[in-house]
Amino acid sequence: MLTIGMLTRGTVLNTGQEVHLQDLFLSEKWKGHLTTLSDTLAFNLSIYSESGSEIFATEHYYPLCRGLLHSPEFKSRCNAYCLETTARALKKGKPIIFKCRGRTMSFALPVEYLGEKAVILGQGSFSTGKDFHAFRNLLRSTGIEKFRVTAPLRFTSARQAWSACSLVDKATNQLLKNAQETVTLRQKIDGLKDVMGRWGGAARGGANALYEFMIANLSALLDVQQVALFSMDRQQGVYTVLFGLRKDSRPVESFSISDRHRVVQELIKGKPFVPREDLAPVDRAGIPGGMKSFYFFPIVIKEKLAGILGIFEGPLKESDIHIVQAFCKQTALAIENQQLHQDLYRKFDRFAAVSELAKAITAIQNYETLLRTILDKSAELLTAEQGSLMLLDQETDALLLEAKKGIVEGVGEKFKIQRGVGIAGKVAELGEAFLVENLEEDPRVRQKNRDHYKTRSFISVPLKIDGRTIGVLNLSDKATGEVFDKEDLELIQSFATHAAVMLERNALYSQTEKLKKLSITDPLTGLLNRRYLQERLEEEVSRSRRHGRQVCLLMLDLDGFKYYNDTFGHRVGDKTLKIIADAIVQSVRTIDIVARYGGDEFMVILPETDKTLAINIAERLRTDVAKTLLPTRNTTGLPSSFITASLGIACYPDHGETTELLIDRVDKALYAAKNKGRNRIEVFS
Repeated sequence: MLTIGMLTRGTVLNTGQEVHLQDLFLSEKWKGHLTTLSDTLAFNLSIYSESGSEIFATEHYYPLCRGLLHSPEFKSRCNAYCLETTARALKKGKPIIFKCRGRTMSFALPVEYLGEKAVILGQGSFSTGKDFHAFRNLLRSTGIEKFRVTAPLRFTSARQAWSACSLVDKATNQLLKNAQETVTLRQKIDGLKDVMGRWGGAARGGANALYEFMIANLSALLDVQQVALFSMDRQQGVYTVLFGLRKDSRPVESFSISDRHRVVQELIKGKPFVPREDLAPVDRAGIPGGMKSFYFFPIVIKEKLAGILGIFEGPLKESDIHIVQAFCKQTALAIENQQLHQDLYRKFDRFAAVSELAKAITAIQNYETLLRTILDKSAELLTAEQGSLMLLDQETDALLLEAKKGIVEGVGEKFKIQRGVGIAGKVAELGEAFLVENLEEDPRVRQKNRDHYKTRSFISVPLKIDGRTIGVLNLSDKATGEVFDKEDLELIQSFATHAAVMLERNALYSQTEKLKKLSITDPLTGLLNRRYLQERLEEEVSRSRRHGRQVCLLMLDLDGFKYYNDTFGHRVGDKTLKIIADAIVQSVRTIDIVARYGGDEFMVILPETDKTLAINIAERLRTDVAKTLLPTRNTTGLPSSFITASLGIACYPDHGETTELLIDRVDKALYAAKNKGRNRIEVFS
């Protein structure tokens, strides 16, 4: 990785139209989310608003283009290029994979939050060595001659950029969705609190106090003679007067309305109010005679007719009707709030717990630990005593048991269920969650409960990525003995979505790391391979040229290895090469770079090393190889079970100023050592 002087980050946006984005992405929680994604994917992540201002950027893994920004001319072109790309991504509403002006593989991903738009800009590394050389030419064209290599370059393909962009898209969209749901829930709670506050002390007195408060206010506000509140008497099956007021202070005439009365039936059907004019003479029976006008309004709580408000003796204007309807709705909302606000707070706490649990699994790298944690946290979320996590095997198309909790002995970790078989198999096949209150009665299941399960209720949810099912999460036996409900299902589905993304990310990360290692290492010895050695040698020579320092190259060849290999066989020969490779690594310094060049030849790059020190290191290496005990026995006439090595040395710049010359001349030095008797060191001359 190249490091060049960092520039000051862009100005933080501060416009009223973008305040939600600023508050969200600058929060410590979101900084942590973005930093974790950046650490996992090895991509810089920057957030830009719709106006082009930088909101936040993670620590720079590849700040290569920053060096180019020292040039005013390039800076203007670079900014214009990136801003144009982010603008195109916003306009298309789709991600764009591109190479920036500095030739690094990047992506622009549009996101939206509360109606505001932003772009996540991800910066990887060069896709090829050719792009790296193009970058170096850009540096020279800007007048920047010096930059130093501090670690191996990481190459990023377009496919890797798409994968990284896809993971960032899934993770951020789910997190944004959770954030919006949290905001909505908070707004609802605040709204309910505000209603309670405006009703003042009446709200603290319960439903009866709220009814009295409503009656008193309506009586004072409206020009009517009598206001009465009817409450349901379930034993008698009638609505009877609970509270009432008259303008003339006389006692309110009490009467009841049957739940089969036309007034009640019309209000139950959803009619906004029932005036006297809508009732036939037969329907007015039971209502005190002599009332020239009356209206009945519904008080609906949880979609049920909880009470009836009666307005008597006073024609109502249309505006009055609206006022009465508003009072009825306000009263119903306040009463419902008294019944539900504790549940709402509890739901809010549980959804907040989902966010915390999602955060807890985001940083886990070990796959087995991730599986165990997902199951444990899911059970903790729903207070379930038993559960299992099963993943689909792509080859057999069967669910494999990867983690279990509380399940009886005898169920192995690799227990297998075919797709479509059993409850979990059906969930995997359909891609739909099962919420079962009683498995013996549920038509989808209808099976006898097993002895080791305390309750008949369970939840089984699919783990899905882009509509593709990758596994199933099963939970049963609530600690309280209660059945699972829709709230439990919503909670676990929210967590399962994030868990699936983390499982996919973990698998992709492991595969990517494995492929990276395979691309640069020799499969037999585990050392760097020949191709990557040449790249590293090019880097070291370039760095030595810039800083006026020396670098030496050693080439080591095992003496008589062909005869040894033919005598003991290739299996022993391969094992011997691995032992010699380990001995070489142990003998050289930590800064030295060891590679297998081919067959029984090895190369060692010695950074910042002159000829004298290189000879000392080579001698130590020759001696250590000669002392290395090999996996043979002296039963074939060989003089011993040891092997020797010949070494050649070539140094930059004395023996060559290019990698090609250094490799050619270290090979000639090794050839000279072989010709002069082997088991010796020769410096190119």
